[in-house]
Amino acid sequence: MSLDYSGSMRIKIATKTIMHEVEASLNEARDFEELASKDIVGKDFHPKEGTWSLTGNAIAANSSGDAQIDLQAIVTSYQAKTLVAIELTDGITGNMAYSGNAYIENYNLTSANEDKVKYDFSLKGVGTLTVAVNT
Repeated sequence: MSLDYSGSMRIKIATKTIMHEVEASLNEARDFEELASKDIVGKDFHPKEGTWSLTGNAIAANSSGDAQIDLQAIVTSYQAKTLVAIELTDGITGNMAYSGNAYIENYNLTSANEDKVKYDFSLKGVGTLTVAVNT
């Protein structure tokens, strides 16, 4: 089986894509406790709980109706401290898909002269990140 990752993975919040999303990035990390005893030569480690987050950026625009998640929806969820269901996927059979629940941790709005308004955002994962294969 060959995988086809062509840069089309998108973040979905509650089944809706982020309008005019430019980039998406997933990070999963784990802390380790260093073990030391008279019986250990060198270093040994014990894995602890992990954390995960998603970041992205997009061009600010208003979604027509409720078709996609736009900047206003991001800000509303952030201010309400709403836990949202997320997914990062391209929908291509055989490719990986990531899902879980997260809070909007922050957003940053940028307005430059003679350029479109853009924003960055990050989602702080809660609980376990589910990793699956698209079917």
